[in-house]
Amino acid sequence: MSLSSFIATLSRTIVLPGLSRRTGEPCRVVSTRQLVLACDHAEDIHLVGCLDQRGEVYRVAVRDIIAVQQRLIVHAEELPADGRVVQTLESLAPASFSYKADGTPYTFCSLDTQNSVELIGAWASRDGGITAQMIPICGFLIPATDPLIPPCRQIGHLWPNGDFARPSGAAIVSFVRSPGVMFAARYPQELAERVIIRNSIVWGEAWVPGDISEEVIGHAADIHRQCTPRKHTALTHDLLARALERPPVEDLGDLRHDYAPTSRTARMIWHNGYTRNGVCISPDHTASHLFVTAFESSGGKAPGRRKLCGKGTSSSKR
Repeated sequence: MSLSSFIATLSRTIVLPGLSRRTGEPCRVVSTRQLVLACDHAEDIHLVGCLDQRGEVYRVAVRDIIAVQQRLIVHAEELPADGRVVQTLESLAPASFSYKADGTPYTFCSLDTQNSVELIGAWASRDGGITAQMIPICGFLIPATDPLIPPCRQIGHLWPNGDFARPSGAAIVSFVRSPGVMFAARYPQELAERVIIRNSIVWGEAWVPGDISEEVIGHAADIHRQCTPRKHTALTHDLLARALERPPVEDLGDLRHDYAPTSRTARMIWHNGYTRNGVCISPDHTASHLFVTAFESSGGKAPGRRKLCGKGTSSSKR
């Protein structure tokens, strides 16, 4: 049976890790309300791309959809094989990695961009430097064994480079009154291994969050009793068929500013433990552990890295 392509319009804007149109490597965050799907009516429905706010077509780093929030897909239509969207996708560089996700340790989740959460994450560069910053986050990695409804452990924050930074926190307790996770997909095994290797080289095993405590579980349960979590459903052929019968969405809205609630000048940024003004991060700060490498924690001193200031003090970089 021939492969069919569909475009699904969403009720909310989500984010996806997008691929370079030239190299096929993850390189950007794409805000989208239009998913490009492929199926042959005998297999699962796969995500093969998306359209951004300008209608530009992108390949994305996830393919196997686990679940969508109920009522997220409001319309769908079949795409002609010789149409612009399908032809553009075929002209883009293929993914530089395998999409195989059997046994992947991670799930990719996206919130609605209007409900982004400002969180701190850290990125280790190839030269050994560590940059941490607080930015609006809509995309997460969580363990594949954790539920989409918190509490769940944080593995990575989707950064503007389309890859995942190490979170400063260990767990997400709740999204309180926000809709929560809108979309979830399996993160490819090969890309997951890249995250594991990169973080382990810098932070050792210390970067992997441990089990969620009973206290956190109880706190999340208290919140759920007050704010009932929204349900998720699998993206099935029946769900897609119902979406094909719904009328088109005429106005997709303006997505250009809905993923940047914090100005660049107001962002909190540290490089190797210091702010842009040269002030050392306090050891009491929630992000201070992001600058302790595996080498340093074992008693060594990494080349070119400055020791954190003493407890309760701050100093300028000389």
